[in-house]
Amino acid sequence: MTTLLTILQLATIEEFLGDWGNLLGHQRAAHQILTDSFTPQTIMQDETRRKIITWYIRFDLFAGMMSGSETNLSREWFAACHEHYQRQAKDRPDDLGAKYEEFFSRSRLVATDVTLLFSQKGRGAISDEDFALKTEALIARVDADRIRVETAFTDSTNFIKRFPRQSKTNAKAITEYWDPEFLYGGELFTMNYVLIDFWAIDLMFKHNLAKVQGQQPTPEMTRIALRKCKMFEAIEHCDQGAAGAILGCQASLGIACLFLPKDEIHTDWCRRKFALIEQTGYLYPPRIRFHMSQVWNVDVSHWWLAHDEGYPDIVRAIRDFIDYRANAPKDALDADVRDMSGIFKAMKISERDDVTGTDSEQFSPIPDQSTSHESSPDPTWPA
Repeated sequence: MTTLLTILQLATIEEFLGDWGNLLGHQRAAHQILTDSFTPQTIMQDETRRKIITWYIRFDLFAGMMSGSETNLSREWFAACHEHYQRQAKDRPDDLGAKYEEFFSRSRLVATDVTLLFSQKGRGAISDEDFALKTEALIARVDADRIRVETAFTDSTNFIKRFPRQSKTNAKAITEYWDPEFLYGGELFTMNYVLIDFWAIDLMFKHNLAKVQGQQPTPEMTRIALRKCKMFEAIEHCDQGAAGAILGCQASLGIACLFLPKDEIHTDWCRRKFALIEQTGYLYPPRIRFHMSQVWNVDVSHWWLAHDEGYPDIVRAIRDFIDYRANAPKDALDADVRDMSGIFKAMKISERDDVTGTDSEQFSPIPDQSTSHESSPDPTWPA
């Protein structure tokens, strides 16, 4: 478990550095240890194990959604998590923590089923009839879950009424985030993340379904995207939640921006929010900026805002480090370190001095390879 926790921590660091290639390498290592050491049942037996599987599942779903492929773990693991937290919520109806875990595990299971269904459809591994039946069942589940999470707490006193960080003019806002019946406060603040995550899954489901049916994005998808943006702005401008609370919305922001109108107002809003996320401490990989440049028809491949506005020096330094680590050519020193030449060259010389009348080269532990080396492979970015 200590090794798994270490690997997952490293994966998290790589994610925040914007190095998704190394992130996926850690995820694959965690998957190997996880499946070798546990089963879907034994992984749920204590709190530490449950934290590990929850942490890993996030990366598994992340990779599956980014690449359009199935999750590494089978559905059985996701179902076991949901069944456990569902029992906890039933046994402890007044425990908010148990409710939150049940909400999140339910959403993860739906996201898994969406990922599996469309992956099977893309591979031609499911008939049109079975796909239609499973799609209909998923639509019903998503609709039921939407009602469940959106009506879980309806008392008006649960919502934040004041937004002290609110702009005086709100000229650059694209939503009425100051809505006094929208953002949960106090001990219910976590519900905001439950909602924004569910809306992201709902949006991706509708997007994938529209693609399969050959349809364009619908007005409903734009409404969901705007609701997600409203939540982002409300969390940004309220005075509750932990420091850097908007980082919990960064994945949802990326999905929402794909379905907003492509006019200047909405595009400028998106660019400023992406910049804010990086200024707060979460760096996006270059591939994200490349794709968003195409979506907006604006070049953001270098930085989100024109003329390097709000581009922190620390972000520049981290990007340079990641680029160097991934792409810098290896030199003779790297090869010498790899081959431990400082040790084995000395051994080879010593053996030559001690041996007479023989071919001393036969005693060399390794050939001298100081002029050749293998370069590290470039990371494979998700599509």
